[in-house]
Amino acid sequence: MFTKIITVDHQNIGTVQFHAYVIVLPDEEIGFAIYLNDFNSPLIMFSQDETNRINFKVDENQFQWIVKNSKFSKSERKSFYGEFELFIRNMEHRAKTYLYRENTVNYISASREIIYYKNLYINANI
Repeated sequence: MFTKIITVDHQNIGTVQFHAYVIVLPDEEIGFAIYLNDFNSPLIMFSQDETNRINFKVDENQFQWIVKNSKFSKSERKSFYGEFELFIRNMEHRAKTYLYRENTVNYISASREIIYYKNLYINANI
């Protein structure tokens, strides 16, 4: 279980609320996470996996929950995904600035996974 210690930001996109927090991980390390609605675990989490390297993890089940529960048209999904991606980029920048200044961060927005999640959401393919 993770402990949320600082609220960084939040944004409503479509019918979903995203919340960004600085968190304490079970091993007492500090991490950065983006939560979906009132879920207990993060949708996206940044943590130090190795010395000076920060990696992200995406909860695939939560992302699929978003896809399954979206009742919007394809054009609306494109717009919402654009807002989501902008929010993610802003939160990655804040995480780097506030927590990970001395580390190399693997950004979700710069990974191939961002294309996968974009296509999954816009095309509603599960």
